[in-house]
Amino acid sequence: MYLHPEMETLTRPEIEKLQLERLQKTVRHCMNSPFYKKRFEDNHLKPEDIRSLNDLRKIPFTTKQDLRDTYPFGMAAVPLEKAVRLHSSSGTTGNPTVVLHTQKDLDEWANAVARCLYMVGLRPGDIFQNSSGYGMFTGGLGFQYGAERMGMLTVPAAAGNTKRQLKFITDFGTTALHAIPSYAARLYEVMEEMETMTLTLEDDTELECTVLGVFEVEDIEGKEYIALLPQEDETVLLYEYKELDNDEIELNSIEDDDEFDKVTAA
Repeated sequence: MYLHPEMETLTRPEIEKLQLERLQKTVRHCMNSPFYKKRFEDNHLKPEDIRSLNDLRKIPFTTKQDLRDTYPFGMAAVPLEKAVRLHSSSGTTGNPTVVLHTQKDLDEWANAVARCLYMVGLRPGDIFQNSSGYGMFTGGLGFQYGAERMGMLTVPAAAGNTKRQLKFITDFGTTALHAIPSYAARLYEVMEEMETMTLTLEDDTELECTVLGVFEVEDIEGKEYIALLPQEDETVLLYEYKELDNDEIELNSIEDDDEFDKVTAA
């Protein structure tokens, strides 16, 4: 299955035809940039010289230094009033490198990310938690708009605050998490470090669980509940929670269906 089958099922000849059309259009558009117009003239190159994909090798490279030398808007190929957003690098080793985006750029960006998310198995109705940074870095906003474009409920958790990330996963029912691999590993480490509880089941087997939280439910007075996550399962367990006079605790199953529904929704 494909999100955009008209694009994702093209044959190789159709792909190459589209690539050439877009390459030629891009080169023509670059002539609106004084930088690229001069760069092409210096290399005795005209847009009409790009007749095939093999002609890509004729186009001079754009270097990181070029981007720094033309900071901030020296490469713009559209008037600034047509740009709706800019992103840039951190600039820790020199001038930041700036990229301008028109609304069409943002739309195409969202479509491309949506196709990637669909490709890995996500679907409308998933709850997508984004732990990438928002701001001048492109990662957070790109995945945000791609997930929204596909129709997922999107949680813009942003970077860091690991315990809050875990709370969001539990409270919001997150079904998909966007994170770099090292941070996903860190989430697991913190989850293991959180308070645990051992449940003794009716058959006397023991179940080690992470305590996700003790909470009250707005429509139910005089009761507290506890959410537990078994360490070898992904199903959250919910119980009525009581603290006894001897500093022990008592967990009771929630027998009433209406009560259980309210606790689950809390």
